[in-house]
Amino acid sequence: MRENEKEILKYLKYCWEKNPYLKKYSLREWEDVYQKRKLLFFNWKNKDFFRLNKDFKQYPSGTFFNEKFLVLGYPHIPRIYVLKTGLKRYLKYPFYAEEKIEGYNVRLVKVEDEILAFTRRGYICSFATDRWEDFLPELPKFFKDNPNLVVCAEVAGPENPFISEYPSYIKEDINFFVFDFMEKGTGKFLRVSEKLKLLEKYELNAPEIHGPFDPEKDYERIKGLLKRYHLEKREGVVFKPDYQGARVKYVTPFSNLEDLRVVFPYLGEIDPHFISLRLIRLALNLYEFEEFKEEVYNTLGKNLFEEALQIFKTEKPLQEAFKVKFKRENNFLAMLAHFRLAKVGIEVKKTEWKDGYLCVEFTKIYPRATQFWKSKLEGWGEVD
Repeated sequence: MRENEKEILKYLKYCWEKNPYLKKYSLREWEDVYQKRKLLFFNWKNKDFFRLNKDFKQYPSGTFFNEKFLVLGYPHIPRIYVLKTGLKRYLKYPFYAEEKIEGYNVRLVKVEDEILAFTRRGYICSFATDRWEDFLPELPKFFKDNPNLVVCAEVAGPENPFISEYPSYIKEDINFFVFDFMEKGTGKFLRVSEKLKLLEKYELNAPEIHGPFDPEKDYERIKGLLKRYHLEKREGVVFKPDYQGARVKYVTPFSNLEDLRVVFPYLGEIDPHFISLRLIRLALNLYEFEEFKEEVYNTLGKNLFEEALQIFKTEKPLQEAFKVKFKRENNFLAMLAHFRLAKVGIEVKKTEWKDGYLCVEFTKIYPRATQFWKSKLEGWGEVD
């Protein structure tokens, strides 16, 4: 065993002794999950953490901790395909419909002297850590008053380093949308009515929230909301009960069409089921929203093939362009280190300080998708 491994196991034991939430399971079990590489050690500046990259008993993937706290991984929310039957199956009065923002999920936590943003997988997102204060200026006061809460937010907009899709109403840069407050240690969410009070008190930006609703009496109102969201090119909604119960989500036909447009050229980088699942969702969208049939029929083929056909003609490696800006250069360098760790190939095209921000342009390179199409264009066959 290497010396640093011994030090990490020593630190794990220290965490287990100090953090009561780890004692739900024995030290030997935690050491075993570390040896199996399901629990990973990492640090940020002078702060040390562990994160789960696989589910471990009652702790989901994305859970992270040190000797002072534990934050559970954000749970996956079931998707319903038909509103009329799905709402009645999972929900009762009162529940709310919250806009589902097209972006990426972070959990903001006060750790000693700074507020850090952790991704869904439990990494520290140096970009969101760098930029939250531009959009959530009351966050320090919030954490001072609510030290046991975690702020769950979506980072969305055209100038983020991870997601090429974003809400049409964000024309530049990004924004943060607070959608949940979670208790440290337990992972319990505050009820919607409690959340609304905190959002207002601390002036925290949030998605649109509608309700309360009844699953049967308000079906037409909810359907009308989703129709509007489709026409406004929004992703969908998450239905959240104002009681301890199941949450479910539903996405618009627009969102499914847009996913297909964005992802189809990058086959080889993703699971092919991504395509078939979106087609299934679209079919069931149209079962309930027949008024969108003509639009979907006219758009689907173009969204699937137009960009891919243009790429075939260029014969260039598949890549995707991103623009971001940072307040601190060390956070930009931390983002580059994260991409190296995650084995994401990038090429920095431009860096420039402007109006107090380091403005960066870079491309992500997709070798597997490039080879996926290249081999076929060169005439190679395969057994299917």
